[in-house]
This record gives sequence, structure tokens and C-alpha cells, in this order.
Amino acid sequence: MHRFHPSPNLLLIGGPKTGTTSLMHWLSSHEQIHHPWPNESHFLMAGPAEFPTSPIHPKGTTILAPRADLDGVAEHQWVMDKSTFHLYSERALEAVSEHLPDARVIITLRHPVDLMLSMHQEHRKRLTEYETDQDTMIELARAQSFLPDEDVPETYSFLRFPRMKAPTLQWIEALGERIRVVPLASIADDPLGTTNTLLSWLETPIMPPDTELPRYNERGQMNPAGWAKTLRKPPSFLSGLAKILLPTKGLRRAVLDPIRSPGFKPVSTDSPELEAQLRLELEAAFAEEIEFQDNLSSYIDPSLIVGPG
Repeated sequence: MHRFHPSPNLLLIGGPKTGTTSLMHWLSSHEQIHHPWPNESHFLMAGPAEFPTSPIHPKGTTILAPRADLDGVAEHQWVMDKSTFHLYSERALEAVSEHLPDARVIITLRHPVDLMLSMHQEHRKRLTEYETDQDTMIELARAQSFLPDEDVPETYSFLRFPRMKAPTLQWIEALGERIRVVPLASIADDPLGTTNTLLSWLETPIMPPDTELPRYNERGQMNPAGWAKTLRKPPSFLSGLAKILLPTKGLRRAVLDPIRSPGFKPVSTDSPELEAQLRLELEAAFAEEIEFQDNLSSYIDPSLIVGPG
């Protein structure tokens, strides 16, 4: 595997919807930590995807890492990558074990039922082609006995990504002291304390006690208004006209992207309520995962856990 110079030496590997975006921003605001990508790179998974990454991206979909901003990167002690699918990737674990011997890794955890529902809401927010509502998603998952199947991308991310026990233990077995595990409760309840604990582990100066850390990537959904849907998916005759008047793709993007961008801006929304019986059903489906997180220090050396274990 090729290495780019300098290689990332701080990996925030997820899982998804576990506070990684906020943690990425908080850590990268430190003068000694540089995050060279706009958001997630999944650079260790570049190529055909090992598993479905969304309901519309099946196994084998090409993953291309975005261009990294390496200007001034040598001035930083830590080069950070945030890629939440790396937690589940055999390819990523092998690459870190073999090619990044000095890298440190942060794993974040969340209650599996909450992660499942938040993952669904995230897909509804980010994927214009995905319109399956929560009830239908759960019914599809129930038809599979709540077991993930790589050949069924429609439900895979909702059933696989909440299952964090096995991959977390696999990464710890491979890397040991180079890992820190952060439950979402630590991020939500004590943002500054959690960030400073990680900075101390990274042997960098901690943030002052009056530092304010805003939250990022909070829940929302695509704007359901008719005008927003039209901007996201214009009628075919308008698309055809645009190709005539603006013959190159670069020109169309330069002219039309600013016009269409309001249609892609998510709007805030509350999470759909779950009936008590349905939540119990979902908790039973993820019982092993819940037990793992409730008794984390029984599975993991407490020194590797940031916050309550």
C-alpha cells in the first residue's frame, strides 16, 4: 500500500452518528492537530467498498478519497483523519497495523438503537434519492430478523453499524494502548473534559477551562418543501435546456450549484417517537451490543476508556 507523506497519525474511526463530527472539529481546532480533508476521507478503504455504506451505495461501490490539504501540515504534531466506516473495515485495520505503526486511534460508541434511528435520519438528510420512512425501514429490518446482509444495502447500514462490539474488540486486540474508546455520553455530557483527556493522551497542551465547544452535525432532514425538491431534482426539460445553454459540466456547476444549493440545505427536525413496545423489540435485537456498552470496563481495560465505562 502506498503511503502519502506525512501519513495520518491520529485516526478517528467512528462509528457513524456517535459524535465524531463534533470531536473532529474540537480536536482540529488545536494548533497542534491538522485535519486535511473537508470531512471524511475513508482513504484506507479507497477502491471497491467492502460492504454497503448506505441504502443506495451497495458493496463494490467505488470509494474515492477527497484531495487532502497538506499545506503547512509538517508544522503540526498530529495529522488527523476522520473516517467512520474504518471501524468496520478489515482493509483499514490491516493498513493501520502494517503501515501506520505510530498512529493512535479513537473509537466512539453510542447506544445501538439510537444509532440505528439516527443513521436513518442522516440518510434521509443527506441522500436525495432515499425517501424510505422510519416505519418502513424498521419493517424491512424486521423481515431480516434484524440481521445485516451485505447483499441488502437497503437495511445494511441500520443493522451493521450499530453492532460495534466485535470491531471495537478487534481493533483493541490489534493495537492495544494505541486506542482510546469514547462513549457518546462523554462527548455529550462533558465536551471540554473529554477533549482535554484526549489531548493529554496525545501529549499536547489542553484547552483553557473557559473554552466553548459548539456541537456539529445535529439531527435534521432534507427540506420537504416543493421548491426545495425541485432544486434538488429539476424537471428533465430544465436539465436538458441547461446542457444546451451551458455545454460543459464545469460551467453548469459554476452557474447552477449556487442556485440549487438552498435545496440541499437540511432543516432541523425532532426524532420520530418510538412506541415503548417497539423500542423493547429493537433493544432485544441489539441486546449483546447494549450489554457490551453497559459493561464496557468488563471487556476493555478501563485505562483505554474516556469517561464512564
